[in-house]
Amino acid sequence: MSKVLTRPNVKLFKAVAAEDLIVREGRDDGVVRNYALVSMNHNTQSCMDPNVMEAKVVVCSCGHDGPFGAMGVKRLKSIGMIDSVLGMNALDMNTAEDAIVKLTREIVPGMIVTGMEVAEVDGAPRMVNSLSRYHLECAVEHLDHRPSY
Repeated sequence: MSKVLTRPNVKLFKAVAAEDLIVREGRDDGVVRNYALVSMNHNTQSCMDPNVMEAKVVVCSCGHDGPFGAMGVKRLKSIGMIDSVLGMNALDMNTAEDAIVKLTREIVPGMIVTGMEVAEVDGAPRMVNSLSRYHLECAVEHLDHRPSY
């Protein structure tokens, strides 16, 4: 991951939640994000305006159950940009890694899905956190071989 973070224009944000996508002309042009605690407590406090983060490419790997699980692919489905989200399959460490690496891709123009997001959209086995480094490696591979916009 440290190699990826040294690339120009690569940013990693922790403790934030993507609340929505920025979609223009059929492509993902970024995310609408807020601090995770704010997103989880919209019903208990005054609204705090989210931040808009525009990007040429969004790498979406948020998975696991909970309020932010597979937000990217679930939102793409709800706005009709993809047809289905199958839901992740049960944990199988013997096949999860290969499935995630194989299925990592640009699902719509501007959004690369990997990790638990791939498991959710394709019904692949869920995996353990130790595979996280493969997410970025696969995403970088796609970035290196895609046309520039």
